[in-house]
Amino acid sequence: MDNDKEIESRIDQVLQAEKENQIPRMTKRDYIIAAVITVIALLGIIGGFFL
Repeated sequence: MDNDKEIESRIDQVLQAEKENQIPRMTKRDYIIAAVITVIALLGIIGGFFL
């Protein structure tokens, strides 16, 4: 039962941090950068098959 209380307290800490906006969220710019990196990586992998 100690594990359940520990998990609940950690969940409470996360929820409290979310309310106080301490957890950084990904912005639209971050998503665009991640998408560009993913596309470049996929092109490199696909291009590697044709070399």
